[in-house]
Amino acid sequence: MVQFDNQHRQIKIKIVYYGPAVGGKTTCLRHIHRVTDPERRTKLYSLNTAADRTLFFDLLSLNLGRIRGYRLALQLYTVPGQVQYDATRRTVLSGADGVVFVADSQIEQQDANLESLENLWANMAAVGLDRNTVPVVLQYNKRDLDPIQTVEEMDAALNGDKQPAFPTVAISGEGVLDAFAAVGERTLASVADKLGVGTSPQAVTRLQEQMRKAMRPFMDVEGEVPAATEDVEVTVTGPGVEAGQVLSEDMLVGEAVRANLAMTDVTTRLDRVSRQLERKVRVMDSISQFGHAVSNQRDPAKVLRLLITEAIRLLQLQGASVIIIPGNGRVREAVVHGFKQDPLLHAADSTGASVATTLLNERNPRLFVREIDDDDGAAVAAVEGAGFTSALAVPMMTQERVVGLLTAYGDKERTDLDEDDLQLASVLASTAAMGYANAIAWRQMEDFSKGLEAKVEERAGALKRSLAESRRLATDLEEKKNLLETAHRDLMALDEVKNELINRLSLDLRTPVTSLFTAAKIIRREKEVPPEKAERLLTIIYDEGEKLMEIVQNVFQASVIAAGARELAPKPVPAQELFRKSIAPLRDLAADRDVRVQVLIPSGLETISCEPESTEAALRAVIKNAIEFSSGGEVKLEVRRVMHDRDPWLQLRVSDSGPGIPDQDRERVFEAFWQGDDSSAGKRHGIGLGLTIAKRVVENHGGSIAIDSGPNGGTEVVMSIPQKAATV
Repeated sequence: MVQFDNQHRQIKIKIVYYGPAVGGKTTCLRHIHRVTDPERRTKLYSLNTAADRTLFFDLLSLNLGRIRGYRLALQLYTVPGQVQYDATRRTVLSGADGVVFVADSQIEQQDANLESLENLWANMAAVGLDRNTVPVVLQYNKRDLDPIQTVEEMDAALNGDKQPAFPTVAISGEGVLDAFAAVGERTLASVADKLGVGTSPQAVTRLQEQMRKAMRPFMDVEGEVPAATEDVEVTVTGPGVEAGQVLSEDMLVGEAVRANLAMTDVTTRLDRVSRQLERKVRVMDSISQFGHAVSNQRDPAKVLRLLITEAIRLLQLQGASVIIIPGNGRVREAVVHGFKQDPLLHAADSTGASVATTLLNERNPRLFVREIDDDDGAAVAAVEGAGFTSALAVPMMTQERVVGLLTAYGDKERTDLDEDDLQLASVLASTAAMGYANAIAWRQMEDFSKGLEAKVEERAGALKRSLAESRRLATDLEEKKNLLETAHRDLMALDEVKNELINRLSLDLRTPVTSLFTAAKIIRREKEVPPEKAERLLTIIYDEGEKLMEIVQNVFQASVIAAGARELAPKPVPAQELFRKSIAPLRDLAADRDVRVQVLIPSGLETISCEPESTEAALRAVIKNAIEFSSGGEVKLEVRRVMHDRDPWLQLRVSDSGPGIPDQDRERVFEAFWQGDDSSAGKRHGIGLGLTIAKRVVENHGGSIAIDSGPNGGTEVVMSIPQKAATV
């Protein structure tokens, strides 16, 4: 009688091995168990009797297909051979879907074989089994012994119904699997009738083909003796009887036997549940680690690759892919494994749409396994056409939004994907969907952040609102807020410099412009100007023009400050040319102040790594200050090569013979517009930006500037500039 296991969605088919005592029934089951379940995922259970045992195990490793969503599974039993255990044999035989009669080929066992066969027919009738409808296969065992009956003799004595018969040697396994495959095919065909699919010849043929396909890997090694390993065998005894104790005859009848068989079934279920729990614990731990990994991932593509890797590992897949829905709405594979194109994406259903697209629209997980009684259309055909035997598809959803589809494929190397696999895939897909959505949000936030930097310069008024919004989007923008506040402070400082510059220029420009305007007015009014007067007017124009030129230089200095800190592109500059351009505009000033300018350059210094224009301005500003404070003295520019942290640097040392800078004023010399109150320099030119310019330029080069008293009095300014890219 076919048993339905709704919890595990299985149909259990019972096959009983019957025959005389010590005829090889137990050896046959042990051989089948050892060959078909080399990993020992199932156990052999036995009921002890005085001289024989009843064996039982679930043959779960064979993939026999599905009928109406239920997986087909075989249960194999043996019965005790002694006649005195007839009640036990009837109990075990009850509900059998197929029978294998194992006869002993030894001549001395002729009577025992006949007695056991007659007992089989009697017990089948007693438990309601029709010998004309229940498939029966005969094994003529122990063909390796002597003397034995011939196959023809045994057929004549035992096989009046002309059932399939196989000569076997159970101890080596010869012929055992052939007999088992035969009874399996016939039993599955009989079961098809009981399940209502026997009217379909295609379904019956498919069932039998599935049995042959499942047995083929083991039949190929039929002649080989399996490696000697100890069977995992569990002994089950009755109530009040210790393990290993031989049960009395009175305890092996009726309800006691049924209770023991029920205990074996419960134990089998417990073993199965235990294995499932162990697997689920491992899976849950892996899912936890997977969730942690994807939650911290900021790259959407890496999230999908992690999903594929974990799905393949946990589900033991031969193929998988993640299908996503880009912004253009056309679904495509984002990650694939085991094939170039996803079979479900490139197969059309009955509506003409892609199977994968339909699954995305339905938003429901689906399992695709060929049913014995069902010819599923495009989906199963696409799966089998790609070389796989089963598949599943799980939509990746987050907050009611579908972001993709996880597809998984298994081939004949593993059992068909089932509901447990579908549930596990659903957990992985939902976890990955959240990580994928978070990674996309993070990527969008990063893109927004980059765009925000460009808008800062154009829309200063919207900066605070954008900054407030960015705080809500990510804590990463906190650093940008701090940078912005620093830039704002620099702008305020530069604004003060600008205002001071405007005030000073407005005062300094008034006098020369007025003088130039007056001189021009006189020349224009008087047609003939006396030579002496013309000479005087030209002198005024020249002097005032020189003042305007000085003001222009001051404006240039102010522009250098306004430029602020910036990335420079130093390049090799000829040293002689740099110093010539820096000092040439100061020759007239040096002559007027009676100051001699001396330049000392070390031999072999051909080029200097710097930005030429700003470096010239800085050097000129420092030398000009030195000239103005060295009336009648000497200003010396000395160039030195030094090492700083194993890197080459260049020092530009400008010293003068002036009165020096008082200690209390030394901290203020780099302030913009500060000129001190020492009058020894005479009439000063400029607006007090020289050293400020020099400091800004040197720092923009990554260097430093220092000021101190000279070795022989006066002041010494030392500008240090790194020379990593310089040719020295």
